[in-house]
Amino acid sequence: MSTGNKLRRGSATFGILALLTLFGTSPAVAGADSDDVDVTNTETVKVYMSPEGEIGSKRVYEQLAMTGTGGVNIANPISTSGLRNLDGFSGIEVEDGNQVVETKVAGVKKTRSVSDFTGKLPLDVQVAYKVDGESVKPGDVVGKSGKLEVDFTVTNVTAKQQQVSVPDAKGGKVTKTEDIALPMVGSLSTVAPPNFTHVASKQANMAGDGEGGTKLSFTMTLFEPIGSTTAHFGYTADITDGIVPRVDISALPVNPLESPTFASAATSYQGGADTGTQLVDGAAKIDDNLLRLRDGSQALLAGLIKLRDGADQLDDGLVGEAAPGADQLAAGSGALDAGLGKLAAGAAKLSGGTGDLADGTESALAGSKKLTSGLKQISGGLGTLAGQLPSATDGTERLQAGVDQLIVGMGTEGNPQTLIGGLKALDDGLQQLKTGSTALKGGLQQLTAGLGRAKGGVDQSKGGVDAAKGGLDAKLGPGGPIDQLIVGLNALENAIPACTNDPTCKAIASQLKAGATSAKTDLQQLSGGLGQISGGLGQVSTGLGGAIDGLNTQLIPGAGEIEGGLDKSLAGVAQLRTGAGDVKGGLIQVQDGLVQLADGVTAAVTGVSKLNAGADRAYDGSSDLSDGLVKIDNGANQVDDGANQVATGASDASDGSGQLAVGAAKLSSGLGDAADGSTQIANGLDTAAASAPRLPQGAQQLSDEGTKKLMAAGEATTQTYSELVAVMKAGAQRASTSSMAYGAPEGAVGLTAYSYAIEGADGEGSRNLVRTFGGLALLGAALGGVALRRRRI
Repeated sequence: MSTGNKLRRGSATFGILALLTLFGTSPAVAGADSDDVDVTNTETVKVYMSPEGEIGSKRVYEQLAMTGTGGVNIANPISTSGLRNLDGFSGIEVEDGNQVVETKVAGVKKTRSVSDFTGKLPLDVQVAYKVDGESVKPGDVVGKSGKLEVDFTVTNVTAKQQQVSVPDAKGGKVTKTEDIALPMVGSLSTVAPPNFTHVASKQANMAGDGEGGTKLSFTMTLFEPIGSTTAHFGYTADITDGIVPRVDISALPVNPLESPTFASAATSYQGGADTGTQLVDGAAKIDDNLLRLRDGSQALLAGLIKLRDGADQLDDGLVGEAAPGADQLAAGSGALDAGLGKLAAGAAKLSGGTGDLADGTESALAGSKKLTSGLKQISGGLGTLAGQLPSATDGTERLQAGVDQLIVGMGTEGNPQTLIGGLKALDDGLQQLKTGSTALKGGLQQLTAGLGRAKGGVDQSKGGVDAAKGGLDAKLGPGGPIDQLIVGLNALENAIPACTNDPTCKAIASQLKAGATSAKTDLQQLSGGLGQISGGLGQVSTGLGGAIDGLNTQLIPGAGEIEGGLDKSLAGVAQLRTGAGDVKGGLIQVQDGLVQLADGVTAAVTGVSKLNAGADRAYDGSSDLSDGLVKIDNGANQVDDGANQVATGASDASDGSGQLAVGAAKLSSGLGDAADGSTQIANGLDTAAASAPRLPQGAQQLSDEGTKKLMAAGEATTQTYSELVAVMKAGAQRASTSSMAYGAPEGAVGLTAYSYAIEGADGEGSRNLVRTFGGLALLGAALGGVALRRRRI
């Protein structure tokens, strides 16, 4: 081989090494010695759909990335339909539906494969088109002008019914059946071309694509309770010479309890459930105290009824018996006084006077007996009343104790164990949550800014990758360095002489031709490898674009929605705090009224006790009076036998009868006043007994229509928020066990993503075929011209 050929082969080798170094494909350097190898399995399901939404093909791309030092023996679940190796022409070892990899790793080693996706897709995608309000097929949009409406419906079809257990806020559990879907998030993006004007959408994030078109991106949270299993959105545009743009959908499973974006929502839901439980506890305490208030007021009512009955008996005794008897006593004592006066006036009229005396004493005796009976009834009624009034006092005290407990249960903002304090603590917790959500939103915005913006609005990170891919594609394109090397090698092969008769020349020519052929083969293999690198750089660019879009269109707006939800929660807690303050104020007013009622009942007890004592003394006096009148009557019967004695004592008897008449008149007047007082007492107690039932009825009504409904609302709140938490936990469990399309090797990290591509329609299919054949013809003519020139040389 000549020195010139050696130099050319050396230059080609140097160029290949330079390209490998430029695009970072130099051999990896193993890390520190280790017996451990970390394995990551990624599954990417790519679905290609027609513009009508029909599925054309489904493929799953599997990659095993092994990092570390040591031996591995991996069994990776995989689809075996249409399976082929993406790293070379060798086959893939499969055993029992698993890709079997047994190898040694020193640094990083990867395997890649593709096969038909045989599972059930997690998303159902539907697209509808209208032009000027009329539904059309995608092909009918091509070439049309008018108002275009495009509607997308994306549904998460992974939901399964599952039972979840949630607290009932009363110490127990309730079981509910829920539709639990595999939590999925994703985005749909498309580009409206320059001939689409007045592009509008209520759901999309829109921006220019740098080429006159409009890029639309829709974010989707396809699981409950944070989002919905069905997302419906779209856009409108005025079109001229219309087409149907290509649509790309990216989606992946997510664990909502491990994702910072969604985990805060679970924490908020749990806080709502805890608040509901606290509300139920506080309402239960209030209801218990209200029931005590009801029971105490019922005891008070019973005491008032007994007091009213005793007052009625007292009124009957005073008005019906005692007062008439006193009147008769006064009349009899007056008659007695008159008779004794006549007796004193003349003993001569003793016989007639003794007859009058007998009549008077008999009337006085009858009146004194009636007086004794009336006073006995008064004493009995007052005794009953005095015995029942302490029950009313006890009922009032129980009412006061119940209201005091209610006020203590309401509490203050400084005591978190009370209702008002618990609401204050809830308000503080929500304020902290809002501060955290604001910080989350700021952090996401800083992350977006951290990716950097270059002039013209292109991300620096993504722009760098795009620039590297563009440079590589330029070198791989027609007329690039590799094409030039291959053309040179072809020229070298054509320039080698035939040397049919010279053995030495023939041997050298054979070696040169073999070297040129080998170099050309190396360059072609290099071109294929660099093409794979270009494809990888394209995937990196797409991934960076998706990450930036996700931050701008999903994470940051989601953080804003969390802030808005916390503002509503804070407003609701403020209303609860105001209502609790009003309830406490009302209870304090009830407390003041019960103090006044207790004072009135105490005064009534004292008055009735005094009245009872007076009635007892009157009863004793009337008994003595009756005994005296009996003796007077007996003496009158003996008057005929002791006329001299009568004459002697008539003067003294006249004086005594005068005093008796005065006393009887006072007794009659006093019992009349007592009768009037007893009537007033009876009337007042009738009014009190009639009004008293309102107090237990009001307490029961407040319990039924207030605290019990408050408890029911708290129970509903607890169960609602607990149900949201349970659904999120069940979804997280599905994400932990069912997120992979086929599953990952034991002990490996597994990741699955889904990519849907809905092809566009622009009417260029036939024109592209003509252009392809024309280009091939031109390429053949050009290659023929090059061969002619080489032969002439």
